[in-house]
Amino acid sequence: MLNVVHPTTLRLLRSLPRTTRCLATHATVLPETSSVPATTNTENTPSTSTNKSKDGPLRPHLNITVDPNHGLWAFFRRKETHGEVSYETVEAPNPSTDMSGRSWTAAELRRKSFKDLHTLWYVLLRERNLLQTQEEEARRLGIHSSALSSRLKAFKCRKSMARLKYVLNERRLVYQNAVDSKNAEWENEAIIETKRKERAERKQAAQAQAEAEAREAERRKEESEAQSAVGLAGAGLFDTVQENTQTKES
Repeated sequence: MLNVVHPTTLRLLRSLPRTTRCLATHATVLPETSSVPATTNTENTPSTSTNKSKDGPLRPHLNITVDPNHGLWAFFRRKETHGEVSYETVEAPNPSTDMSGRSWTAAELRRKSFKDLHTLWYVLLRERNLLQTQEEEARRLGIHSSALSSRLKAFKCRKSMARLKYVLNERRLVYQNAVDSKNAEWENEAIIETKRKERAERKQAAQAQAEAEAREAERRKEESEAQSAVGLAGAGLFDTVQENTQTKES
């Protein structure tokens, strides 16, 4: 309880010279008090929060319709209760669902088609984006990551995606080996076909050369026979002329 200052004492304090307080920055003025407690009108006194900050008028709601199938909704967990759809930014731990489930094994993924693996990859990627969004929102709100269940789920997603990449790499290597073996087979066939064509070309060239040599030999034979015939004819004509000359002389 504060002591009440007597009115006479207060008047004496006010009557003192104020030259000594000319250098004071702020003087505390004591209010006049009386034995009757002062009553404050709380109805007319504005609140402290109103004095500190005066909020302006609120902007009216634009009532813009949002596409329920927008892609950004996929970054939040969709919950539907009693026909009402809501989206959770941060999920509370739920032991009944958090500890259940597991990641995909490589044996299970090997039985899937390329289309199924492609679809599963993007499903896992969407789940990782959702969990990463929850972790970022929890960090913004100051919630420790140990209080979330997204760590274990993200680990399962990463394991599934790693095994999916492993299975795809296996298929890539098998396909590459098959392509390499087929290319080697085609190269061997091409080499065999090239050798066969070379043998055929050499055979044709040898046959053509033999025919050309035969024609050349035939031509030379014909020329030699013609020359022999001309020589024989010349020799016979010379003998006839010599006989005629001897007859005239006799």
